[in-house]
Amino acid sequence: MNNDQATQPQAATEAITQAHPSADAKSTRTQRATTEGSANRSVIRRHGHTAVGVLIAAVLGAAGGVAAVMLSSRTCCATSANVSTLSPDLDTAKVNEPPNGMTPTRSQPALLTPANFLKSPAEQPGAQVAATSPALPSAVINQPATAPPIPPPAQTAEQLEDVAFARRLSNAFKSVASTVEPSVIHITALQKVVPVRYDFFGRAVAQGREELRPAGLGSGVVVTSDGIAVTNNHVVRGADSLRVKLNDGAEYSAKLLGRDELTDLAVIKIELPQDNSVKLTPVGFADSDLIEVGEWVVAIGSPFGLSRTVTAGIVSAKGRSVTPRETGRTQEDFIQTDAAINPGNSGGPLLNLERQIVGINSAIASRTGGYEGIGFAIPGNTVKAVMENIIKNGRVVRGWLGVAFEEARPAQTSGRGPGVTITQVVKDSPAEQGGLLPGDIILKFKGASVNENRLRTAIAISPPATQAQIEVLRAGEVKVLSVTLADQDKALGNVFVEVLGMTVQSLTAAQARRLGFNAPVGVRVLAVEPKGRAGKATPSPFQEGDIIVGIKGEDVKDAEEFARLVKDLDYNRGVSVQVIRDGDRGQLIIRD
Repeated sequence: MNNDQATQPQAATEAITQAHPSADAKSTRTQRATTEGSANRSVIRRHGHTAVGVLIAAVLGAAGGVAAVMLSSRTCCATSANVSTLSPDLDTAKVNEPPNGMTPTRSQPALLTPANFLKSPAEQPGAQVAATSPALPSAVINQPATAPPIPPPAQTAEQLEDVAFARRLSNAFKSVASTVEPSVIHITALQKVVPVRYDFFGRAVAQGREELRPAGLGSGVVVTSDGIAVTNNHVVRGADSLRVKLNDGAEYSAKLLGRDELTDLAVIKIELPQDNSVKLTPVGFADSDLIEVGEWVVAIGSPFGLSRTVTAGIVSAKGRSVTPRETGRTQEDFIQTDAAINPGNSGGPLLNLERQIVGINSAIASRTGGYEGIGFAIPGNTVKAVMENIIKNGRVVRGWLGVAFEEARPAQTSGRGPGVTITQVVKDSPAEQGGLLPGDIILKFKGASVNENRLRTAIAISPPATQAQIEVLRAGEVKVLSVTLADQDKALGNVFVEVLGMTVQSLTAAQARRLGFNAPVGVRVLAVEPKGRAGKATPSPFQEGDIIVGIKGEDVKDAEEFARLVKDLDYNRGVSVQVIRDGDRGQLIIRD
């Protein structure tokens, strides 16, 4: 409402009040209160057509001797109650008293009730209207007070082209969202919990039945039509059950096919109805090595549980590593983006404008725990390699080259971009057999430029027996060598014990002597699957770094013998395992 409209009720009031100079002050106040209450109710009914109300009040006042009218456009919740109820201090004698001895033609309360206020004077109960009273056309009352449309400002040809370009870009984002949203899933990780009630002193006094409760939320994306989806390892880690919600709201259980701690990836399969009534649309992968800094990307996921949330940004950097080496997570080669990523986005896709996966959102850099403009996604090529490895083997079987290396200095690469310098070549390794030498600078691995993090990850996610072309700089000359990767576990003496869900490594003679053994004996635990038998041992699960020296009273010499001993045991009755942990000896029980 502008200033002119705001002053109209006051002006009408003053004009009508001056037309009846003999009315006393109290009558004026009470009539104003009475008419204000009714006017407010009338404004609500007419959606704020204040000017029309003023005109009505003026006409009614001229015909019926109204002393004062006050309209207001304030928002009000008043109902159609009697005026006296809203204004208990009204002096009804004064209200009905005719000014200057005039004979009243009708009751003021009858005039001002909401049901009668918008009627013409002739329609009021008991009305006696002078022949000279102007008629109020009904069209004036019913005509909505709408402002004329304001045309858009004139634009130059250049401005019009800019708007058209912005609309085309907006259409590209809309296309990504509408195409991929149905393939993005909301994942709930459930854990078994036994409710326990405690007394005032903290003692357990009652125990309920085991039940499944939500333990974490995340996102995922469907990559095959039969329901295989990828997500983050930290979304599903420790879950006893998984529930997946599709874009249409339907929920299904999901099975964990495998996960990889070092790359923070996991693969699940949605358990769809057998009648093929549910059709899923898979999303394809782009070659993430080709994406450039500055390209547009779109992130889709369920931040804070808000499913189907779409955000956009650009690629800010490539080849990022955000985890300290001390944690052991060295398989990192993140794409950095400023597309908004928040808790709950984990496992959702990062997409290019061609509606292809260029990464899986995994982490953020934040001082507050929320979005601050720096998010990280696992490159699509890494995701695809790990997914295929897990589908084939149930876990990631890693390749091994047999070299030690460090980041090359820019001067060493002679302006050819990033690279890594080989500092050591293991005897009889694939690197030695392929002709690599200490001092060689690796520029590309399998056709992609590398730095220290990217090379480490590229080797680790490549399965054994992979043929890899390696471009090296040697004495100022670029050479291309071909190597065949070996199995990392076998090369390093690691053995994955599937029946227990753990990876172990034989102790060397020096390690055994430090533990007090005269001969090599025992195996070191390298990794434990939380849902495997080893992860459920009592009174404590097996941990990375545990030394296993015996099983059921029998000494364990090496990893191969340990895997053979545990293969056919009866775990229903329980199996005791002798363990050294942090220098202390004890035993753990493995039982189904």
